[in-house]
Amino acid sequence: GKAVVSTQSTGKSDIQYLQTVPIIALLVRGINAFQIVKQLLSQPPKTPPSDTRGRVTPRDDTRVRSASRDPTRAASRDSRIMSETPEHAYKLASLLFFEKELYSDEIMRPKQLHLPPPRTHVNSIISKEGRHHLADLPDRLVYQSEGILKSMLAPPRLLASVLVTSQINHFGKILKRLEQEEFTIVGVHLTRDTDRLVFCVQAENCIYKLLQLVGPRDLKEAKTSHQFSLRASFASDPDSFYASPTYAESVTDVKRYFPEGLCCSNTLDMQAEGIPHSYVDNLISSSPTRRYVSRPCALKPLLQTVCIVFPPDLLRPAKHMRLSPASQLITIIQSCSFEVVNVRLVTIPTVHVQTFRTLFKPHYELCQTFVNRPCLVMVLQRENAASCFSQILQGYSNSNNRKLLDSYDHMMLTSTNKQTCENQIKFFFDFLPDRCKDQIEVEKKKS
Repeated sequence: GKAVVSTQSTGKSDIQYLQTVPIIALLVRGINAFQIVKQLLSQPPKTPPSDTRGRVTPRDDTRVRSASRDPTRAASRDSRIMSETPEHAYKLASLLFFEKELYSDEIMRPKQLHLPPPRTHVNSIISKEGRHHLADLPDRLVYQSEGILKSMLAPPRLLASVLVTSQINHFGKILKRLEQEEFTIVGVHLTRDTDRLVFCVQAENCIYKLLQLVGPRDLKEAKTSHQFSLRASFASDPDSFYASPTYAESVTDVKRYFPEGLCCSNTLDMQAEGIPHSYVDNLISSSPTRRYVSRPCALKPLLQTVCIVFPPDLLRPAKHMRLSPASQLITIIQSCSFEVVNVRLVTIPTVHVQTFRTLFKPHYELCQTFVNRPCLVMVLQRENAASCFSQILQGYSNSNNRKLLDSYDHMMLTSTNKQTCENQIKFFFDFLPDRCKDQIEVEKKKS
């Protein structure tokens, strides 16, 4: 926030007096600037220095006598006023300053590392040949920095950051914590090489907020001073969680873990950084080159895998609630000893919608909700996971969870048929981790 502070008071006599003398006008910027400046200005003025007997020193006594002769000067000496709202701050700043008079002090902005540079979209560029509109120059997109006054009118900017964790067994609880802090999930998947869960989240001031939620690397410090952080709640070691530490590294992390794009609308910063948006999944395939290999488990002969699809409507918080039904249902599922072996946030391509309808058989109204919207797909593992999925959830749940299941159980798409489950899994995924009893083999195309 930005606040304008000036050494003037609201009295009419003071305003008339200030028209004849210089004043100091400050434009300050910072986090919670209005609250901090207001608190500073509410502090009482410092008392004049005195000698050991409590008497005012001669120099200050002269000032007191001078002020008593000029009551207007006495009133205005400690009179200050500040803008109460962003609109008021902009109005005063634009009256008192020119754009070229304002410069930001980057040394005094340690959190600037968590924010993108100020930029605005240029509709056209001027070259030696004349003016060219960007529509005619798609490969020469131009951005320019914007001034401080103009930035005061800019809306909040949605940023993206990456969270990586090895605590897959707490997937539902982590998802709930992200939703409680008002993050939007725009990407989720499991890494093939390290078997870690990767989130891409979006929010205002996203990088800094996510670092605060993750907490410090020192677990003792996290449990004493950041009790509600993810590390304090779920971490087994400092490397259990990773969050992008700066804006520049968040851009690198997004491109590394989500090279094909994010499941969200485009933003100016995403376009400037070259991050694709409205990602339509290219990994989904009904090609016969994928082969599902089911391996029996001698210690657990009833161990099964099952595919669960959460429709887009389950990923949004219900009315008057901060949590989505999906995060609550996943927490219930994991409390029933289901193991998450793979997960992805995907948008089903139009060419595969018919195959999807054949595999999951959703009714027409529910199927329409998947159009150009992301859904969450999970592969779970447990004894009798496919054949008794609904019965297990109902049997292990308390009365509150049963109410949630009764409301949304019919929207979770799955199958009790073993062959259908295998086809569903290989439709969405091209691998399963080693801890899963089954595997997916992809035949290489012959050249």
